[in-house]
Amino acid sequence: MRIRVPPGLVQSLDASDACVHVWIGRLSPQCMPPWVHDGTLLDASERETARRFRQLEDRTMFLASHAALRLALATYRGTPAHELAFETGSGGRPELAWSSGAPPIRFNLTHTSGLFAVSLTRRVACGVDAERLSTGAVDDSLLSAILSPFELARLGTLSRNEATAAFHRLWTRKEAVLKALGLGLKVDPRCVLVGDEDELAFVNDATVEPRSRTGWQVRTFQPTPDHVVSVAIGSVTEALRPLLIELEPTFEAARRLD
Repeated sequence: MRIRVPPGLVQSLDASDACVHVWIGRLSPQCMPPWVHDGTLLDASERETARRFRQLEDRTMFLASHAALRLALATYRGTPAHELAFETGSGGRPELAWSSGAPPIRFNLTHTSGLFAVSLTRRVACGVDAERLSTGAVDDSLLSAILSPFELARLGTLSRNEATAAFHRLWTRKEAVLKALGLGLKVDPRCVLVGDEDELAFVNDATVEPRSRTGWQVRTFQPTPDHVVSVAIGSVTEALRPLLIELEPTFEAARRLD
């Protein structure tokens, strides 16, 4: 199973280590082909994980997002999606199993209510996070567990709706950095200082090796009115060059969003 992609899409990822492709997909169960619902592209362990979800929406999201991940990786790797094998890398993050002669590819996967996203680079670690935007005020205990005192002070100057939107942006930016590090919530998110779009992020935590604390670049997008997505990479000297790609609900084709 392969999907149609724009000419030159795969080659554009090779232009620089600063290039990152972000595939975006909306969960549309009524449009998904039967082989996505059946887990045909997935391996036995993935299908078993899907069966453990008690809620239909959660199970469908797992099947759809992991099928999309395999299709995206197959597009760049040149290997049939169902033949891809994974192994556990540093920090427990999944990596593509090494294959002689195959081009390198790094990836990260995220999903939230109604949307999933996959980030892809050739060599450098990448992280991606997505959240569904809410309109209500964020609980104070959550704010204090996620944001630094400086970030909390900045949110305090905003209206409720502005503060809620700003929180989701900050949270996805922090999560993207932590996922790129392969550490997840092993690091206190209050120690991940992400700043604004044109500022480098850094991790103020002594348990993280020094070379991994600085130089993080993060970009944030709003692919739908209801979702925010952030992507992060590190260890590159060039400016981060993200490309958004939308996967059709039918899983038949993808198109550039630029």
